[in-house]
Order: sequence, then C-alpha cells, then structure tokens
Amino acid sequence: MLRSLVGSEMCIRDRYQRRVRGNPDRSMALAGRALHLIYADEDTGKFELGEEAIAALAAVRGPVAVCAVCGRARQGKSFILNKLAESTAGEGFVVGPTHRPCTKGIWLWSAPLPRVAPDGTEYHVLLIDTEGIDAYDQTGQYSTQIFSLAVLLSSLFVYNQMGGIDEAALDRLSLVTEMTKHIAVKADSIDATKEDLGKFSPSFIWLLRDFYLDLEEDGREVTPRSYLEMALSNMTGDGPAVESKNSIRESIRALFPERECCALVRPITDEKKLQKLNEVPLTDLRPEFVEGLGALIALINARCQPKKVGNDVLNGPALASLAAAYVHAINEGAVPAIATAWESVAEAECRRVSDEAEAVYVSEFVDPAADAPPEDAPLLACLLYTSPSPRDS
Repeated sequence: MLRSLVGSEMCIRDRYQRRVRGNPDRSMALAGRALHLIYADEDTGKFELGEEAIAALAAVRGPVAVCAVCGRARQGKSFILNKLAESTAGEGFVVGPTHRPCTKGIWLWSAPLPRVAPDGTEYHVLLIDTEGIDAYDQTGQYSTQIFSLAVLLSSLFVYNQMGGIDEAALDRLSLVTEMTKHIAVKADSIDATKEDLGKFSPSFIWLLRDFYLDLEEDGREVTPRSYLEMALSNMTGDGPAVESKNSIRESIRALFPERECCALVRPITDEKKLQKLNEVPLTDLRPEFVEGLGALIALINARCQPKKVGNDVLNGPALASLAAAYVHAINEGAVPAIATAWESVAEAECRRVSDEAEAVYVSEFVDPAADAPPEDAPLLACLLYTSPSPRDS
C-alpha cells in the first residue's frame, strides 16, 4: 500500500511540473467557484448552512474525499487551495493583500475534482477553505468550533502555518486540546479518550510556509516527517508548564495518528508580488518553491482518500447531512457526537434510497401494469400485491 501511494505521489508530482513548464497560465480544469458552506449569522451568532453549497454537496452521488485547509489568517491557505483547484487569479478562493481576513466561516469549492484510486475506484475530492484561526475579530470558542467542524468534515486536514514548529506554534494548536473536550464519539458516552476520537480523525499534514531552516540533526539530513515527530515528542521535566505543553503534544499525536509534514520555501522575494501571490505566474516563482508545491500537491492527492465514518464511505448527500447534524448540535449547545450523528444520517440516507427505489418500481412496473391486456391479469395482481405502495385498481 505504501509503495502504491509513493508511486502515485511521484507520478502526480511529475505531471504537475510538466504542466507548469508547458502551460503556466492554464485555467481551471473544471469551472467552479467558492460557495459559503457554514457561516455565523450576524444577529443570532448561530451557525447557518449555505443552501447553494449544500445543494452542490448533495449532487455528488459517489464517494467523496474532503481536503480542508486551516490555519492563522493571512498566511496563504486560499493560495494552496486555488492551486489544487487549478484556478487562476480572480477565479478561486479569495486571496487578499491586507491584514483583514478574506475568508469567513467555511467555504466549499463548487466543482468536485475527479480522482481514481490505485484499485480503479472513482471518487471526487472536495476542497474546503476555513476562516483563519486566532483572527482579531474572533472569540476562542468560535475558533475552536470552526476548527472542529473542519476536522469533523474532512478526510485530509492540512494545517498551514508560517515558519518552523516551535513552542509558539504548538501553543497555537492548543485548539486541538480544546476540541477534544467538545467532541464525543457517541452521545451517551462521556469516557471517550483522545485515541477513540483519533479513529475517526482525518489524515493530517502540517504545512510549513516560508520555511528557512536546514533540516539536519548531528550532520544528517532530517525529513520533514522526522522533524514533525521530534517536535511532537514530550518535553522532559515536571511542573504545570511542562504538563500543559505535553498535553498539547499528546492531543495532536492522539487525534492525528496518520500525520505528515511538508515544508515550502518563500515563493518570491518581491514583497509587492508576494501580497498578490495568486496573480503571479508560477514561472516567476522560485524554482525551489515550485518544486515543493508540486510535491505538496502530489502528497495531498495521494493522502486525500474518500471520507469514512467507521467502515462506511460517505457520498455527497451523506456529507451534507452530517454537516447539518454537527451544526445543529453546536447551535443547541450540545457536543457533536460522531457515531451518533452518523447513525441518524445513515438511517435517513437508507430511507431516501428506499423511497427512490420504490418510486422507480412504481413507475417501471406498477403504472404500466395498469394498462396490461386481460390475459396479463394474474401478473397485474401479483405486481399490485408485491408493490411497496399498493393501490386500488
């Protein structure tokens, strides 16, 4: 399995770099735009679902994978998603040059990206952009809720940050510790551990932007993954401060058992162009950055697999219903319970499929049987008897 994933990453990376060299101004492969999926009502403070985004989700009938990008405001989350969506300037998620956050709430890219798994299974990737955490106009509770919803809905969670992983960076991810206090596996379970939640968590990529450090240890080159694991190792010592810092590390390790790290150098030295990075052709960016971006996209494509709850693979309608269940729980002041919410969604989805099957049966067999010739009366009686919706003749 690992060999097939690595092979897929190399293949996708080569294809991406050939595309950049051959046609740097290529437009979106599929026309799409950003739709507001979840937002907070300004008057009530309650979360709302965007009708257009929910309709777009419900239209995707096959398996769906969900890539969510989260991180602090104004650090280039939307730029990465626009490259995944293959959008050009002005077409994708909003990217702006000012200090004010561009993304509010959670946004969905309207055009699912078709993918084929190594075993031939076809599925679609959905892209989700989130409001920057720790923005000046947010409360801590709001940041935790947005972060939690992105984790709950995604099959791959990309955490975007500037620079290396230091204590300040880990402290900012204390949201993970808070999140584990506000999510349950089942509604009637109060003893779920972080490891229990980890069984339902997405794959995790810690993306380091404008990374300038040499990854070396005792003169040996260190991979970004090894760098991440060293940063997440518990500190030695005693006392409340050490316990608090180790609690964050333990929460990240438990919640994201499948984790990776990717580092990108600064894309360009010109500050003016950096402020409008989405408008700069890839050919004008540093070759090291373009190579790293290709590797990142390859890693995301390889790791972003269909969303599952337990052993069940989600389709678009199921994901839309799950989003509604989580939002309803938060608005009611309850704790989103993953398994309980999925049980309700699965029951509703089964009823929907049953109703659709019944409608097809009636239209294909029962209705035409009403016009059958007399000699087919026994068949008509049989059909009316076995129909899910018997009706008087």
